[in-house]
This record gives sequence, C-alpha cells and structure tokens, in this order.
Amino acid sequence: MTSTKLPERCRRPRLKPVMVHPRSPLAFAILGVSTLDRALAFYRDVIGLDASPEVRWRGAAFETHFDLPPGSSARAVMFSFDRGACKGVGRVLALEFDAKDRKTIPKKGDRTYRGLWNLNFYVDDIRATTKQLQAKGYDFWSEPVGYEVSAKAGAPVEVLFDGPDGLAINLVELTGGPDTTIGRLREKVAALGKTAKGFTPVSTTSHSIVDHGKALAFYRDVLGMEVVIDDVLDKPATNHFLNRPAGARTRATFVAGGHEFGKIALSHPLNYSVENKIPLAVPPNIGYLAQSFAVPSLDTAAVKCAEIGADPFSPPLDIEIPGVGCTRAMIVRNPGSGALMQMFEAVR
Repeated sequence: MTSTKLPERCRRPRLKPVMVHPRSPLAFAILGVSTLDRALAFYRDVIGLDASPEVRWRGAAFETHFDLPPGSSARAVMFSFDRGACKGVGRVLALEFDAKDRKTIPKKGDRTYRGLWNLNFYVDDIRATTKQLQAKGYDFWSEPVGYEVSAKAGAPVEVLFDGPDGLAINLVELTGGPDTTIGRLREKVAALGKTAKGFTPVSTTSHSIVDHGKALAFYRDVLGMEVVIDDVLDKPATNHFLNRPAGARTRATFVAGGHEFGKIALSHPLNYSVENKIPLAVPPNIGYLAQSFAVPSLDTAAVKCAEIGADPFSPPLDIEIPGVGCTRAMIVRNPGSGALMQMFEAVR
C-alpha cells in the first residue's frame, strides 16, 4: 500500500488542464466504507468493477479537502470499468477513514432520505441477477417491478436491495424499442459493454432534494448536464418497489452529461417527507458522502457555483486523487439539498 500526499509531479505551474467533456457526467461516487474488504467483496467481486491498487490518502491537502483534523488519513480504492468510451465515468471511490468516531448514514430499514442515497447499475436479466444476489444473502426490498414512467419515457424493470453498509443498490433492466427514451438508451448501453459479472458502471445515482430549481441549477448551469426525463412518479408499482407511502407523488428528473452512464436522478417528494441525512453525510462517516465531476475549468465552475448559491465546503486546492491523479479540486454543497459535490480539474 502506497501513501498519497501531494508529490512533486502534482505541483504547479508546469501542469496543464486535461480536456474533458463540457457536459460533465458523474466521474465517481465517493463512499465512506466500514472496511475496504467489504467494498472489494461487492464492487469488485460481485459487480465486477476493476479495483485500483490500495493507497493511504493523507496530508494537508487531504485534511483541508475533507475538513478533517490534522493526522487524518484513509485507505482508498477506486472501482472502475475503464473500457473504451466508459473510461472515467460511473466509478466508485471507496474510503476507509482512520477515525474513531464514524457514524453510519443509512440505518437498517432506511429507504429514500434527503441527500445521496443510491447507486444504479444496468443488467440484462434482472430476475436472474436478483436470484443470484439473493443466494448470496443480499436483502431485497421487493421483487423486480416493471412500470411505465410515461408513454414518451418508456418502461424499465427495477429492484433495490441493501448493499454494503446499508447503501441502496438499484438494479435496472432497460426495455422497449426506439420509440421511447428508455428503449433508445437500451440500444446505446448494449454497445458500451458490461463487466464480466454482467453489470455496467454506475449508470444513474439518486439525489433526494428539497428545492428542485436550486438542485437542478447545479447540474445544469455548473456542469452543463441536460434533462432527459422529467415526470411525476405516483403509480402503485413504483411506490411499492421504492418502499414509498401509498399515494406518494415524486417528481423524478433525470439529467445526463455527455455519456449514457453517470446520470443523476433528482428525486423531489411532492406530498410526503423524508428524513434529512445531510448532517451525517460528511467525512469520516460511513455511507454515500459526495458526487464527483470532472470539469473543464475549476475557476469557471467556482464562479458559477457562487452565482447559484452553492456554498463552499472546502476551497480550491491542488490534490492527488487516488485513481485519478493530479487535480485542482473543491467541494461545494448543492443548494437544493445541501449534499456534497466535488469538482475537479485534472492536470498533467
């Protein structure tokens, strides 16, 4: 295991920004994990993502970036499916923080809560995959359920289960033909490939919000993402597999960057309330801590964040991110929920 401080190769001014897509999909989800062994057993051995070499992440930049006390560190592994067009999209960064007082964000029985609460993976045969995972002991919320989002959007089949440390994992089988949004997506996803275990990288990840306009402004105005689906979910089948109250109405807005993976699903409860987990969703706790996005210019992104009221959590700084390399990065709070959003400008 190597140690990650800020090496000489990451020091400016000789480094130049790496070109990235102007519409930023999710680069990776940042998870605080109880143990790296548990994360490896799931994301590598079950999902089939590649695991980077483990590093010990520490140093002044690490402490400032995550608002941690001096001497803090974390064991870190990046999980990815860096094949062709999938490179750098839909990854998972698992951090086992070296801290005594680590709280777990989701508790047993939690379903949707305010903040970042699930990871979605596409599969070809959701019923067969569900049986395989049930045989491994994973606790599913329901049986796989097919439902129509809308006539225009189409009809997926979905199921959720409790992943490592209680994080909700959502499996999705895309169905339909080219006359629907989901059917067209199905054709594109098929060409991108899957892991040897039959899963995509993180296809979508859900973010439960309290202010739709402010939340969307971050993804649209700062990251350049575009709305691909915007509907109200209120059918009994949907509420059943999501374990929402009977009669619940939820505005579901899917936004995408320049890729079929790494989408964000904004979940806005319209006639019910969910628990606020934002105060717990900070390092060094256990659970879904932040979403991370590669941006063409961190300076430009920071200005746009100020314009929409995305308050800083930590300032722009030079930092080497495990599995990414040398970057300039900062973290802000999404103004529509308070959830942490990391943005980085890769340099070399």
